Amino acid sequence: MNYLYTYFKGFLMGIADLVPGISGGTIALITGIYQRLINAIAAINIVSIKLFFSGKFKQFWQHIDGWFLSAVFAGILSAVFIMASLVKYLLTEFPIPTWAFFFGLIVASAFVLIKHIKDIKYIHLLTMLAGIALGYLLSTYSSMALPDGNWAIFIAGSIAVSAMILPGLSGTLILILLGKYQQMLSAVENRDFLTLSIFLAGIVVGLMLFSRLLKWLLAKFYQGTIMFLSGLMLGTLVKVWPWKILEKNVLPWNFTDPQLFISLMLMTLAAIIVLLFAKIDKSL
Repeated sequence: MNYLYTYFKGFLMGIADLVPGISGGTIALITGIYQRLINAIAAINIVSIKLFFSGKFKQFWQHIDGWFLSAVFAGILSAVFIMASLVKYLLTEFPIPTWAFFFGLIVASAFVLIKHIKDIKYIHLLTMLAGIALGYLLSTYSSMALPDGNWAIFIAGSIAVSAMILPGLSGTLILILLGKYQQMLSAVENRDFLTLSIFLAGIVVGLMLFSRLLKWLLAKFYQGTIMFLSGLMLGTLVKVWPWKILEKNVLPWNFTDPQLFISLMLMTLAAIIVLLFAKIDKSL
């Protein structure tokens, strides 16, 4: 049952990674598996490779927290293939309520993270402000598009996955900036396994490198890192703001039909879900 619950968390991470402006890392933090996930990914190293090729498969599996990783990534992959079309449909047909839900999710997530930090110092506030600034800049930057070609898909995968495991920094947002979001979404919908395999190879390389940096930061500067990640989440709110005209944020009353009531309800629902997850994980 514990790994089934972990699979469900991975599934939610996969849904988040499909949405520009939302990070699967945000869901991992909300659901209490973030640090374990980073540690498990970082454990895929020389030691684990030696264990594998010396035939010590049980020790290898334990070393990389294999059942946990399998449950998380099975959930992520399931969500990507099952939910890609639905997420695309919701963002196209019901953009304001859908973005409102994710807006509430991010605000509540940042609140929960900051609340858990004890003895906040000025340096922590500065790191949060740095995170807000970086999140804002990345959310408002127009494009740094890569050219066509398989190597560009590989690079896009390695860069985007770094964002996917950073709470607040959306992998899909990075793919949009790199000019590869629509191509990868089409590859998922059309089952273009060659493109997906190249992208996956980039993801693996990016994960191996970036997870080690994150593990070190969380071990040495836990409070500052969490405050920085919280800031990243808050900085990307400009991208997730539900009311836009020609990609520019406007106030709800500039719309003929702002769908304000249902949007506020969905924001509230998202916040309740975040708080419930935080409470459930404390009790497990």
